[in-house]
Amino acid sequence: MARRKELNNLTFEILDGFGGTGAINEATPAVSDTTMGVDTEVLNDSATIVPVGARFTTAGIATVRTVTATQNSQQWTITIDATGGTFDLVLNGETAAGIAYDATSATIQTAIEGLAAMTAGDVTVTGDGPHTITLAVTFANTSGNTLTTDPASLTGGGSTATVAEVQDGLTTWEVTFTPAIATGSVPADDDVITYYPRKLEVKVGEGDIEHTKNKDPQVDLDRGVLDGARAGNEQPMDVSFSFVYDWIRSSTTDVPTVDEVLEREGEAADWTNAAADTCEPYQVTLKVIDAPDCGSEQAEILLFKYFLPQSISASVESATVSVSGVCVATKPTVYRVANVSDTIEITNS
Repeated sequence: MARRKELNNLTFEILDGFGGTGAINEATPAVSDTTMGVDTEVLNDSATIVPVGARFTTAGIATVRTVTATQNSQQWTITIDATGGTFDLVLNGETAAGIAYDATSATIQTAIEGLAAMTAGDVTVTGDGPHTITLAVTFANTSGNTLTTDPASLTGGGSTATVAEVQDGLTTWEVTFTPAIATGSVPADDDVITYYPRKLEVKVGEGDIEHTKNKDPQVDLDRGVLDGARAGNEQPMDVSFSFVYDWIRSSTTDVPTVDEVLEREGEAADWTNAAADTCEPYQVTLKVIDAPDCGSEQAEILLFKYFLPQSISASVESATVSVSGVCVATKPTVYRVANVSDTIEITNS
């Protein structure tokens, strides 16, 4: 039986076009972990950085997690083969001189932090040998930095100080996320990661959401007499929504407004185009979740893909939003689920 939709049951989401896959690069993920290494990422639109606010699942685990921070910084290892003497480290042309062959990670870190361009916290050095050097803070998530050595003053062994770049600063290699890994749902190394879009979530108070499926029937005539019909060309669907919202929240750290997300500006300036061809004008996916509060009714989820706004009006003071536009689609995609917790996520890849 059809049921009139109560607006106070509706949640409205605006999704960007981010998506893709990757894999866990963590030997032993554990309960309560909120960070893990990642690799072999294939992200849409040739992206290499996982944005804060992206969401993901891991193979065989239904929990959808949200990325709260990423590690994309350059990283090197340095291996010393010597029994005496010192070596120099040269970072971006500046030299940390006279580092003992058997220096601890803490000593090497202090030497690098002493360079004119560096401040405390701009680098971390770990490991007992080889040492792992990771840029941070001022140099976090940057690329193009150079690190070399001068082993001329080393003695014994091979008298070498070898640097190898592990991360180039152009690719995400670690994510921090919420919620933490829970008992009974611990993923494993190399499990596949599926990434989902960033989203702005709006709880609807009063208002309306409308869509119109347009047709273009073609009528044939034979010497002026009706002689059948044809479907004609596909037509874009009209979509409009106008409502007062109870609250707005985002998967990103800083919550953008509805118009920022629709215009890809302000706090949403780096959101990913959801268009099938990303050379097209910026588009988003609209997701309407109707979750009735009576247990016997199924939840209904409507997806309006490839939405292009044409008119946007918003008021922060009155918490109102009015938007109209078109979808590069002929109709919405409809899902019905027994429980709204049976999440329908959009994969853009």
